[in-house]
Amino acid sequence: MRTLAFVFGLCIIAVGTVGIFVPAILVWIAQHFATSGPFYALAAVRIVFGLILISVAPASRAPKGLRVLGYVIVIFGITTALTGLLAIGRARAAIDWWLHQEPGVLRLTSALILALGGFVAYACAPTGSQLNPVR
Repeated sequence: MRTLAFVFGLCIIAVGTVGIFVPAILVWIAQHFATSGPFYALAAVRIVFGLILISVAPASRAPKGLRVLGYVIVIFGITTALTGLLAIGRARAAIDWWLHQEPGVLRLTSALILALGGFVAYACAPTGSQLNPVR
């Protein structure tokens, strides 16, 4: 599971990096979440990812931080599902507002995504003994 969390972290880093250099990619991704169906898929991914972080936290380099982040992501997942159910209009308005921001705002968002992925990847990265199991 720790390896899976590490791979998730690397994927998040990739999205953040691409978003810094090509903010239009984030715009393209956000436009696909303007209906309730994708909101439910995003909610499921957030909840599963948060639970993975919580489960691998004890074996990570930053157990408390990863556990807290996992709980926050699970709460975001539940909130996302409720938004898809009860407030999709407000969510569309928020997405539309974000889509019309300057590229600097989109790059700042990407930098935050990159930092999140970097933390997860660092906390869950294989240690020296995991890289070389033969002694």
